[in-house]
Amino acid sequence: MAIHSFYSADQKLLFLDGEPTTLQDFKGGSVKGAVVTESAGSREDPPTKNISSLTFEPMVVTTGISMGKSLAAWIGATMDKADMRKDGSVVSVNSDYRAAAFRHFHNGLITEITLPALDVDSRDEAFLTIKFDAEKITDKEGDGSSLADALDTVQQKWLRSSFRLRVGDLPCSHVSKIDSFTIRQVLVPEVRGDFRFSTRTLTTLEIPNLKITFAAADIRPWVAWFNEFVVKGQNSQEEELSGAIEFLDPTGNTVLGSVDLSQVGIFALSGEQDTEVTGHKVSRYIAELYVEKMDINFLQG
Repeated sequence: MAIHSFYSADQKLLFLDGEPTTLQDFKGGSVKGAVVTESAGSREDPPTKNISSLTFEPMVVTTGISMGKSLAAWIGATMDKADMRKDGSVVSVNSDYRAAAFRHFHNGLITEITLPALDVDSRDEAFLTIKFDAEKITDKEGDGSSLADALDTVQQKWLRSSFRLRVGDLPCSHVSKIDSFTIRQVLVPEVRGDFRFSTRTLTTLEIPNLKITFAAADIRPWVAWFNEFVVKGQNSQEEELSGAIEFLDPTGNTVLGSVDLSQVGIFALSGEQDTEVTGHKVSRYIAELYVEKMDINFLQG
């Protein structure tokens, strides 16, 4: 049964393999019963209804770039298409930094990894969102244990504006935006043994396209690549590029993490309506890229 104190607390921690990760936000994990209706076989008798199985709402955690090693390893294994299942807990923490409630999960599998939108004009902090399904979820009252040390862990500040892009030898110094994108792992439920619970089987890992915005100063080499790759059809595996999105600290000097890109191709290039920046009109262009493989590396700690 869901516990009110779990939702009422302001702070939450994710524990995997005993390692904490401070969460910016958490939702999901509610338990529901699936109702089935069976005909009584007679018009006079009403149909009967009963609970056939338990279903568990996906859990969604939002965190900064300073995460526990186990969470970083779980993300990496997902990107490598490995069948890594995790047991763990989300802990609700009260104002005295003590455990108020636990939400334990068993055999969790990541289904979505969402990277935030990046924008050089933004001053907002950036956060990663991870959704995962579990075969079983249970809620328990907190034991009052102190979590002050876990919450005191220094969190590296990660801004949406601090990033750089690399795509082959193309100029990227004037890239101003990269749209948010989500990597999805498709799962298929299978009922085995106890009919009340279902297991999950991995199927495919879906790698999204990228949408980037850059200034007119860089347009010529991008147009040349588009004409060769799309218009002239020179788009074999050998013509595809590699690259990376690097996340930087607020000074722009230290790399906090990256998304490595493999087998990158362009499929659309268009102009954006001119915008006013400090009294001058600025022309920007939008490139849409496909990527066959991504690898994610985040600062751990």
